[in-house]
Amino acid sequence: MKKILYLIAAVAMLSVVVACSNDDEPRRGNGVFTVNTPMINHMYNTVTGQVMGVSSTHNKLVIDTVNHKATLEFTYNDGTETTVTFDDLKATETWPRFYTLTSAGDASFSGYVNFNQEATMRYRLTTADGIRIISTTPDVFFLNTKSVIEYDDTTKTSVTHNAMYQFTIDASTSKAIVEVMDIVHVKDYKSFINITGNSVPVTVTPNGYTVAGQNISTNARYVFFNDSTGEKWMETNKYPFKTFNATIDLVNDTLNATYMLGNSATVTATGRTFLNYNH
Repeated sequence: MKKILYLIAAVAMLSVVVACSNDDEPRRGNGVFTVNTPMINHMYNTVTGQVMGVSSTHNKLVIDTVNHKATLEFTYNDGTETTVTFDDLKATETWPRFYTLTSAGDASFSGYVNFNQEATMRYRLTTADGIRIISTTPDVFFLNTKSVIEYDDTTKTSVTHNAMYQFTIDASTSKAIVEVMDIVHVKDYKSFINITGNSVPVTVTPNGYTVAGQNISTNARYVFFNDSTGEKWMETNKYPFKTFNATIDLVNDTLNATYMLGNSATVTATGRTFLNYNH
């Protein structure tokens, strides 16, 4: 039960700028909502094979949760800034507060808006001249992960299911904040609420990003249990990412990461954002 509460608390930490008309939290069947959210565009030329990089942008999504319709307007820049407008989107409630978006006029378009994570969104389309655009919120996260932890004494191996990995990408600096949430270090008897490393270098790849660096200092919070004082949240900086290497595949929606947590644990993580979501 405690682990479930920690996961709920971790998800609540996600922060995205959201403006909704009529209500702060869209709920099932209560009307039309407008969401304005900063985004980043990953761009790749499918004709030439050129990785065109990543840039900041903005979008405006108007979603009608009663009639399951939506309109979307966002911009991209491939030398000239272009505004794309979709006014024919179908919004299907795949599961509560999660809507998949499809376009009747453009089969290359797909997307979602997830109100469970404070309106995190992702769109994908290919333009007529072959530019593939994957637009995401700056926080790219993976909820459904498996983290295998091997310890330096080679006698212990542990597995954490459903740890959350969040990568907050800054397009202007090509750096990311990496946050690992709800992971257990068995050897040191620590249940981490979150471990956060700053300024990890980001490389843009054809399918997404590589986030990799060495000796990344971290701030971590963990749960400490004491018979006399009960449960406390403690902080420590003694678990740096000695090495960190993560491959984020936006096309296939997968994460593969290997990192050394402090001096005694090596973690291998694999997962997806949502197990049930397909482009």
